[in-house]
Amino acid sequence: MAALEETLGKAVRAKTSELRAQSRRRFWVAGAAASYAADAVFLGLFAAAGTIPPWIALAYGAAAALLSTVFFAAIATNWSLRLKDPGLVVPQALAGVAMQVGVVALAPQIAFPYLINLLTVFAFAMIWLPLAGSLLLWLVATTLSGAMILGFAGRIGVPTGSPFELTLVWLYFSLILGRCVFLSVYAAGLRARVAESRTRLAESMEQIQELATHDELTKVLNRRALMTSLEREAARTARTGAPFSVALLDLDHFKAVNDTHGHAAGDEVLKRVARIVRDTMRDTDVFGRYGGEEFMMILPATPVDAALGALERIRGAVERHDWSDVVPGRRVTVSAGVAALIPGEATGQLLGRADAALYEAKRAGRNRVRAA
Repeated sequence: MAALEETLGKAVRAKTSELRAQSRRRFWVAGAAASYAADAVFLGLFAAAGTIPPWIALAYGAAAALLSTVFFAAIATNWSLRLKDPGLVVPQALAGVAMQVGVVALAPQIAFPYLINLLTVFAFAMIWLPLAGSLLLWLVATTLSGAMILGFAGRIGVPTGSPFELTLVWLYFSLILGRCVFLSVYAAGLRARVAESRTRLAESMEQIQELATHDELTKVLNRRALMTSLEREAARTARTGAPFSVALLDLDHFKAVNDTHGHAAGDEVLKRVARIVRDTMRDTDVFGRYGGEEFMMILPATPVDAALGALERIRGAVERHDWSDVVPGRRVTVSAGVAALIPGEATGQLLGRADAALYEAKRAGRNRVRAA
C-alpha cells in the first residue's frame, strides 16, 4: 500500500511539473507573439512615414501571426512533447532570426534597427538553449546577416530622413533594449531559483544522510553507522597496530521505567542518557544507539584500561544526573562491558567479548563497568 501511494505521489508530482512547464511554454510563445506585434506596429509607423511600402508591415504581421499560431497550437495540444525540444526553442529562435533578416532583405533602408533586434532573439534563446543550440543559432544568424550586409552594400541604413523617422528609430531601439533587459532580469531570476533549488537539494541530501546514519529518537549514530565505524577502526588497527576498545552500555531495569512511567518517559530517559554520554565522552570517540536501550561506544587508540576509566566517568555522570522530573523516585543507571581488539580478531568476536563483559556487570549487581 505504501509503495502504491509513493508511486501515485511521484506520478502526481511529475504531472504537476509537466503542466507548469507547458504553461511556461505557452507564456513564452504568447510573449514572442506580443514582441512580433510590436515590431509590426513599428513597421506600420515606418510605412506611415513613407520609409517603406505598407505591404512589408502587413506581410511581417501575417507571417508573425502564422508562426505564433503554429507554435502555440503545437504546445497547447501537447504535440511538442513528442520532440526532444518540447518548448520548440530552436524553431522559434530560427524563426525570429528569419523574420528580422527578412525585414532587412525587403527594406534595407531600415535594416540597422532590425539587425540590432537579433539581440532580442538571442537573449530569449540563450535562456533555454544548450551550447550546441546556441552555436547553431549564432552560425545561422551571422551567415544570413552577413549575406544581407554584403548583398545590400551601400543600402544598409538607419532611417533619418525626418524627425518622425528619428523618433521611431529611437523608440524602437529603446524597445529592443527594454526587451533585452527584461530577458536578462528573467534569466537572473531563473539562475537564482536554480541556485536556491540546489541549496534546498543539498539540505535535503544532508537530512537524508542524517536519517540514514542517525537514530531518530536520540539523534546519535544508528547501528548501521556504528558497524561501519567499527569496521573502519578495525581496518586502521590492522594497518597501524594502534589499539582500540569497544564498549556496550545498557540501561539498568529499563523495562520497569516503561512499565511504571510510560514509554514517553522511557524515550526521554534514552535521549538524556545519549546527551549525557555525548557531553562526557571525548571528541574522538564514536557513540550511537546499538538497539533498544543498548548503546555502543568506539574508543580509538585506547587500550582497555583507559577505556575502563572513560566508561566509569560516563557511568558516574548518568548516576549523578537528576532524574526526578522524568522518573520521580527512581534512579537511572547504566552497566557497561568493555573489550579491546585482539590482533587477528574479527569485529563480531570483539563485540561478543564486550557483550559478555556487559552481562558480567549485570550479574555483579548492575551500575558498574567490566572489562572482557
